[in-house]
Amino acid sequence: MNISFSNQKKSLRRGLTLMEAVIALGVIAFAVPLIVAATSQSSKTRISAEADTRSAWLAQDVQRQLIDSWNDRVTITFPTKPMFPDFGTATSPIVLLYDNDGAFVQTGTPQEYTNGSTNQRASYLVSVYGIGTTPNNLTTTERNLSRVIISVENSAKAMATKRNRNVFTLLIPRQTSP
Repeated sequence: MNISFSNQKKSLRRGLTLMEAVIALGVIAFAVPLIVAATSQSSKTRISAEADTRSAWLAQDVQRQLIDSWNDRVTITFPTKPMFPDFGTATSPIVLLYDNDGAFVQTGTPQEYTNGSTNQRASYLVSVYGIGTTPNNLTTTERNLSRVIISVENSAKAMATKRNRNVFTLLIPRQTSP
């Protein structure tokens, strides 16, 4: 009777068969790349969403600073007041550089707009220009609105064709001092 009990113990302690090991390795080999791909894609989506949110904040800040400069308030981003209603052009806009936290770094140049910034702190490149306009429903010939185009692009270090771009278009009336 002791012999049969000993035989039962041996059969309970046996390892995996070769077939079980191959199946387990196949499942792991199939599952790991799927998990890595899903993690990588969610990380890219999160980074893109953060950049889009920061772009909206930067555009709103640039709009506020532009209005402040038109109201003769001193601003960091616009040390010289842009003319109303036309300033800059699509090919030669005002260029502003911001860091990853949304803090203003410096005014950029046309070369930086095209080729990317060499400033190590710059993460976002903001280009701004305005076009005088009168809405179709107004009967005046006075151009009392500026259609302001604010383009927030990242990464500021990349060439213009390689940057991710969010464009915001605003109609801003001529501001008056309070």
